[in-house]
Amino acid sequence: MKKLIYILIPFFILSCTVSQQKEESAITKNSDSDDITFIIDLKVNPDSNEDLNLFVQEITKNVIDNEDFCLEYAYYVTEDKSSVTLYEKYINSESAVKHGQNFMGSPFFERFFNLFTLEKFIVTGPASQEFKNFTEENGFVIEYRNSIDGFLR
Repeated sequence: MKKLIYILIPFFILSCTVSQQKEESAITKNSDSDDITFIIDLKVNPDSNEDLNLFVQEITKNVIDNEDFCLEYAYYVTEDKSSVTLYEKYINSESAVKHGQNFMGSPFFERFFNLFTLEKFIVTGPASQEFKNFTEENGFVIEYRNSIDGFLR
């Protein structure tokens, strides 16, 4: 039994070391990531004929079904349903442009701006010049923010 313990202890120590190395290697610095995130503050237009919950369900399903390059897409609503924060995350600038093209060419575009007034549009991550040109040419005023530190798991 004593010999078995001596044999098992190195395997246990080795497995802990390998596990720790895997965890450390799964961390990526934000500045090394191509991810682009949108943080969009919206006011709900009180005179809109859109149902907020129904619209959000429909547009979210559309993104799920058609944009596999979208990593995250979520609407956060205040208790009184007067304001919304839209959080979107894409694998890179190219996919963010593709989303913009899809959105602007869809029936959701007009409905979105019937329901919401855009208050603030922040983009985090390494936005390409192509992305910046696309958004500017289409009238979006955006605050760009780059990572100074942080990580992704």
